Amino acid sequence: MNPTKIIPTRTSSSQAWIQWHKAMKSRYGKKQANMLFVKAWDVRAGAGTAASTNELREYMKNQGVNIDTTTFEGVTDSISSGLDGIGDFFTMGKYFVIGIGVIIIGGAGLLVYNLTKNPSKSISAAANFTPIGRTTKLLK
Repeated sequence: MNPTKIIPTRTSSSQAWIQWHKAMKSRYGKKQANMLFVKAWDVRAGAGTAASTNELREYMKNQGVNIDTTTFEGVTDSISSGLDGIGDFFTMGKYFVIGIGVIIIGGAGLLVYNLTKNPSKSISAAANFTPIGRTTKLLK
């Protein structure tokens, strides 16, 4: 079926526009599909319509086409991008906290192991981390 015969309209969903672009791309190639999409979008839909969603704008951006937006849509896209960045930060932070926890628990485990293996040497080494312990060693 020829996709140029079934061009989405102003009332079509963003998903319909995406599917139409994919059909055009598979039939005519990306460059031609992008050109036809922009022409159809300008005539049949455009900024401010129900089809102008963040999903469609991101899809087309990945295809090399920047769709005009209303001020509200631009703000919505910025907020969406910002929230994605915050989510990435917290995901990274979670792994950082897990890593720090592993280091602390591993260090505590190593300390307990050394205390049970050689208590006198461990106490001497622990004294190095206190001011009184260091002073006592200097005076000997």
